[in-house]
Amino acid sequence: MNEEYIKNEEIIKFEDIFDILIKRWKMILLITLSIALIAVGINFFLVAPKYKASEKVFIGKEDTKDQSYNTNDVQMYQKLIKTYAELMMTDDLVDRAIKSDGLNITSEKVLSSLTVTPRTDTQIIEIQYISTDKALAKDVVNSITNEFIKSSKELIPNGKVKVIESAKVPESPSSPNKAMNIFIASLVGFIISIGLAFLLEFIDNTFKTKGQLEEALGIPVIGVIPDDVE
Repeated sequence: MNEEYIKNEEIIKFEDIFDILIKRWKMILLITLSIALIAVGINFFLVAPKYKASEKVFIGKEDTKDQSYNTNDVQMYQKLIKTYAELMMTDDLVDRAIKSDGLNITSEKVLSSLTVTPRTDTQIIEIQYISTDKALAKDVVNSITNEFIKSSKELIPNGKVKVIESAKVPESPSSPNKAMNIFIASLVGFIISIGLAFLLEFIDNTFKTKGQLEEALGIPVIGVIPDDVE
């Protein structure tokens, strides 16, 4: 008996939920589409695309007559790349780099969008810069790399820095991810509209059908007034 009652309650609840969604489907669709369209407008017309240029450099031992390159040398330069990475992120080096190539940008602006990443357990450092100007992104990375190579020779004379992957002008923007942003906005709009539909139903305490009234009062309804009565 109890199991049958619980099962019936679950069916009623599911039916109620389904009825609410069907009843307010226009509102759900309208809110979802509205938020999706707002996201389209923001991503395509308000948010400027950003481009990322990157370059990879190898940190190693300077070429000498003694070409031996043992495990200790590898480990030493693997530890040194963190020092090299910190050097690239200094305001003085960045300032010299942009002045050397006459770039129309400040060192503060460069540092806010510059990323220098030492690759773990390697002798490789990756330099990345993000800008709304694709050509400037490439120029900044190249300038910093060139200035870094000069400065590194003064600090560690027997070290060698070699570019193994040159920066190129990025063809497509790295952000925003328009498709993902629009999908997330649509999903959020759908969730909001569902929540609003249930909220409106919850605060609506009027009886919509004869059955609802009978269930609430526990007595049969013997008559109803038609909607079209003048």
